[in-house]
Formats: sequence, C-alpha cells, structure tokens
Amino acid sequence: MGSKNHEEYEVTVPDSITSWVASAFVISEDLGFGLTATPAELHAFQPFFISLNLPYSVIRGEEFALEVSIVNYLKDTTKVVVLIEESDSFDILMFSNDINNTIYRKTALVPRENSVTLVFPIKPTHLGNVPITVTAASPTSSDVVTRTIVVKPEGVAKSYSQSVLLELIDKKQQTEPKSLSFSFPPDTISGSERIQITAIGDILGSSINGLSSLIRLPYGCGEQNMVYLAPNVYILDYLTKQKQLTVNLKEKALSFMRQGYQRELLYQREDGSFSAFGNSDSSGSTWLSAFVLRCFMEAAQYIDIDQDVLHRTYSWLEAHKKTNGEFWEPGRVIHIELQGGNKSPITLTAYVVTSLLGYKKYQPNIEIQDSIKFLENEFNRGISDNYTLALVTYALSAVGSPKAEEALTMLTQQAEKEGDTQFWLSSTSESSESWQSLSAQIEIAAYALLAHTQHHVPEGIPIMKWLIKQRNSLGGFVSTQDTVMALKALSEFSALVYKENRDMQVTIKGPNVPKPIRFWIDSQNLFKLHKEELAPLDPIAVNVSAHGSGFAICQLNVDYNVKASSSFKRRRSMENPIGFDLDVDVNDEHDLRYMKLNVCTSHLGPGRTGMALLEVNLLSGFTATSDSIPLSEILKKVEYEPGKLNLYLDHVNETQFCVKIPTVRDFKVSNIRDGLVSIVDYYEPSRQAVRSYNTQMKLSSCYLSADPNCRSYMDRATDSLRHSSSLLVLCSTLLYFVQH
Repeated sequence: MGSKNHEEYEVTVPDSITSWVASAFVISEDLGFGLTATPAELHAFQPFFISLNLPYSVIRGEEFALEVSIVNYLKDTTKVVVLIEESDSFDILMFSNDINNTIYRKTALVPRENSVTLVFPIKPTHLGNVPITVTAASPTSSDVVTRTIVVKPEGVAKSYSQSVLLELIDKKQQTEPKSLSFSFPPDTISGSERIQITAIGDILGSSINGLSSLIRLPYGCGEQNMVYLAPNVYILDYLTKQKQLTVNLKEKALSFMRQGYQRELLYQREDGSFSAFGNSDSSGSTWLSAFVLRCFMEAAQYIDIDQDVLHRTYSWLEAHKKTNGEFWEPGRVIHIELQGGNKSPITLTAYVVTSLLGYKKYQPNIEIQDSIKFLENEFNRGISDNYTLALVTYALSAVGSPKAEEALTMLTQQAEKEGDTQFWLSSTSESSESWQSLSAQIEIAAYALLAHTQHHVPEGIPIMKWLIKQRNSLGGFVSTQDTVMALKALSEFSALVYKENRDMQVTIKGPNVPKPIRFWIDSQNLFKLHKEELAPLDPIAVNVSAHGSGFAICQLNVDYNVKASSSFKRRRSMENPIGFDLDVDVNDEHDLRYMKLNVCTSHLGPGRTGMALLEVNLLSGFTATSDSIPLSEILKKVEYEPGKLNLYLDHVNETQFCVKIPTVRDFKVSNIRDGLVSIVDYYEPSRQAVRSYNTQMKLSSCYLSADPNCRSYMDRATDSLRHSSSLLVLCSTLLYFVQH
C-alpha cells in the first residue's frame, strides 16, 4: 500500500444466493500487526431465480423428474416461460394436453414472494456427462441454469490393459510388429465399450501422468492413504536422477506428498505407532508403523517431516523386537500375505529391517544386526514360500549381507518364465477372472527387482518387463501395497538402465484403425501420454511397430460393462471357494420413500481375510448418509460418495457379518435398474463376490409427471415424495426471510 492509508479492490460476486464475510489484517513496521475488529458482511440475493432438482446420476434406460423451482420475490405476480434447451442426449416425455405447453416449454403464473415448481420427465439417451440447460423468463427478469447429470451404462464395469515394450537399442532401428488384442465377452453391454491406445517414452511415464489416482479402489485407511505419498517420492527421485524434473511436476508431486503426510498423522496413535484406523484400533501395527516410517524418511528430503513423529514410531518398533532380533505384531495385520502361517515372523522382520535402514541418518547407532542374523539363520533353515523368500532376499541385499546373492540365486530358480518376462507364483495362487496377476505376485516381482538393483542388474530386465505388463490404465497396479512397491522397484531399476537418447516414431495399424496412427517420441516429450480413441469393433486387433532409437511403452486400454448375470442374484456361489458369500435383502414394502438394505457376508475359506471393502452402489434417486450406519469392531469406517457407500471391514471370517443400510428416495426416478453390492479383499481384489438388488416398488414413467391425469401408482406414495420435492423451494424461501 505504500504511503496510502486505504486501498480499493473490485471483485465480482459469484452467482449464488448466500452471505459473504470478509476480514483483513495489516502488517506495519511501526505499528505491528492489525486485524479488523468486525468482519464486513455482504448478502448476495436475486429477486427472481430458478433452481434445478435432479439426481447426481442415473443408469441408461432410467427416467427421472427434472424439477424446476421458480422463486419470485418481485413485487407482482408474474408469468414465467420455462424452456429446456434441446439436446440429442436426452428426450423429454410428454403427458400433458395443455396447449400452452410443449415438450421443451412450459408456462406458469408465480405469485409474488412465492414459488412454483414445474416438472419435466426426462429420459437420457447418451452415456457420460449430459448437460441440461434451463431458461426461465418473465417480462422483467430472467435466469439461466445449467446442471450436469452422469448417465452410466447398466451392468458391471470391467477393464482390461495390455502393454508392449518397444526397444530400439544396440543399433537396432526398427522393431518387428507386435500385436495387441482383445475380444469382448458375449454379455457386454452395447454402447459401454471404450477403447484407447496410448504410447509414452518413459517406463514411469503413465504413472507420472496418473499420480492423482493410480488405482481403482478408494483409499480409506492408514495404509491406503500412503498411496498419496510414497509413489510421489519415487517419481521425484527418478526424475531427479534422469535430469527430467520440471517445476510443474515437482509442485504437483509435493502437493500430493504434503496432503498424504498430513492425513497420515491422523492414523498415528498416542504411543507413536500407526494403525489402519488410528486410536480406534485396539493396538498399533508393526507392519504399518514400519511402512509409514520408511515412507516418511524417504519423503523428508522433499517436505518437512516432524522428527519427533519419526522418533516415536522408531521407539515403538524397537519395543516390539524380541531378543533374537525377530519383530512381532501386536495388532491386526490387514495384509494377508503378512498374516498367519509359520513364516509370518520372518516376513514381518524382513519388512521392518528394510524400513529401519534409513533411520541410521537420524540415529547412526541403531542396532539391526540381530535382526539381520535372524533372517540369515531362517534362510539357512530353508524358505519355500516365494513371497517370504523375495522379501528376505530384498532385505539381505539392502543390508549387504553375504547371504544376499545366494538368496537371489534361489529365488531366481523358483521363477516362472513366459516369453521375455520372468515372474513368481504366490502360495495363495488361485484362479481369477482378471487379466492382471494377483497382487501378491506383483509384490514378489517388485522385491526381486529391488534385489537386482544391488546384484546382476541386466538379469532384472525380464522382471521389469513383466511388471510393466501388469500396470493398469491409471498408472498403478491392483491395490495399494503392490502399487507402492512396484513403483519403487521400477523407479530405482529404470534409473540404472535405458539411458539412450530417444527419437522414435510409433505406428499403430489394424482393423480398428482406418488410418494408421503415428506418435512421435523424442527427448523433449518423454512424459507426454500420446493417446487415441479406437472404434469399438470386436474383436480388437492392432499391430504396433516403431523405428528410430530408444524405447517406448504402448498400451491398449479397454473399458466396458457386462450384464449382471443370474449368478449375481444367488445367495451363495461355490465357484471360488476362497471367496465370499454375499446376500442382500431389501425392505421397502411400507413406504415408497424409504428403503432399508440388509447386507450379510462371510468368508468361504478357512480363517479370516485381511481388510475387506464392502461397496454398496445405491439405486438411482436414493441417497444415504455415512453417520446412519454405526461402527463396530468389524465395521471400521464408512465413506459416502455420490451414489455409493464404501464400508471398510477389519476382516471377514466364517461367521456371517450383517449391516443394515437405510436409504432415502430423494429424487423421482422410474424404470430403476439394478444396484450392485460387492465385497472384495482389499489386498487381493481377485477375491470378491457381487450381488444385485432392486426396489420392490416398480414405478412407471407416469410416476414422474405432475399431471393429475397421469396416475399409475398409488397417490399416497407419490404425495409422500412430493413433500421432499418442495424442500428446495422451502429452503430458498427461508433463506430470503432470514436475510431480510
């Protein structure tokens, strides 16, 4: 402000009816700090406006009532014409014979200081985000509002990805064509198919582009939240080594890291440990505390990490080490590969050792030699489980143990080979409908690749190629732990290989490609994700080739929906005996507006699972609140997002667990399609069960209409919902009188 004692700024008030509060502070060298004694208030208001009431989303084939509320605070009664902007994305159903009305146009007399609601029954015809624009005009005022409704395909969402690594190294200037293919299953929903081909010039490129959402599962507990933090650390490390770090990428990654760090502190317990749900758990988790400690130490070079947080966690871990160097777990292990079995103490100790190595920076005299000796002794006794052996091999390699190379040789002998790739089966290997390998197998490969960063680097390339093939279209893998470890392994290993300059042209041809697609990749656009949509022909078949120098990754991504088969409605399916039983009962016989779901699940295999995620997709027009479902020792957390509830279960065993979910019909929707409920093992999503459900109240298109001549359902039920429909107008009226 300089020498002036006042300053003026002109701003535009946003187009919303609400109150705005402004305060100010000033800093002066002479007078210090000053703050406004009383905030300034501004009431923004329109005497004539409209508001739209419609559901967040519907499923194709459903119809919904678009309620247009006209609020008139003008001095006189006014005639209002309401117009819906025509669109190819939806049809308007017509029931009235009023000559003043057409499909897209209605008129109404709105009394002064009052409101009127008009109803337009709408049937979407296109999938995706459908904008609806409504204009209301009187002789003296007008208002225009646009809202978007999400139109989803019916059925169950599926995805598929297939990748190829294009290598032009050692003076090789052209690759042999490589094929990417996919055939849609017979029960694919027509119109739901989406096919995309991508190419990028860096092994970590697709993950860098997908940092905000690497996997398709929600992140609702202390371990899952770390997917916001850990991958960003590895990406920054990798880009720094490659001298490719830009200001924008750095700021984006740092922002995610700070968010992840602050959120993770919510899961630290009073004793310094971490657990899946913080102080609400009965005890801290050795595994999770070690994981968080390692990630925090890795992030400390980029963001501010409270060293007291690190020290308290380290001290807690040290208190849970036996005299022989073995670490023990007092809490629930939510990761199934680290729980149960006679090898679990070895696996856990190896995991903790890899985490404690970085703490020497803060406390050089930390003692882990006893734990290393414990691992070496257990290795000498023999380890047959691939997961345990891979983790022990990584730990011994990281500490420079003389047993490391012997362990890596043994691990390599147990590998499976397929083409130019190498991978391992897990002890829990089972059949899966997914194109991806099991989460545990991805973790094994990641630990093996990390071991190869210390020994025999070239021999790790087949493992790297296999991991690349497992990556999804978002840049992540199956779940959180495998995504974090695989990205750590790929980032550290890739920094050691493929350093040639890149100047490559990628060409895609095939029946789905009328005209050849060409992507140019060079050192200036390594991290640009080149992508093209392909025609949804079945089967999909494309040939990919490249010429030039360097390498690139080309990926075929397919999204589609399949019909909810009859098996989804069965109470019990024995096709996967280590999966889940799932049952959904619907109670809505007495009131059209309320529906209660009773969802019951149990584990079909022996013992109990790790953390499980119960996803409840609500019927269109229905809502639910997370605080209406009480938590318990099993149900740890409930999250609500538009159209869906995520319920986090500590575990599922052979004893049936049931939860009652009250829902409310807040929007008028007819011809309602089935909703889906699924139960999935979070750390091995191939273990899952899906069931469909629907309301017993079958409502026709007539239910949407305000026309008294159109009645095909009981008046009492419709009247009960009409009270809900007028709620928005009532709120607007109350707001006006409160402000005046």
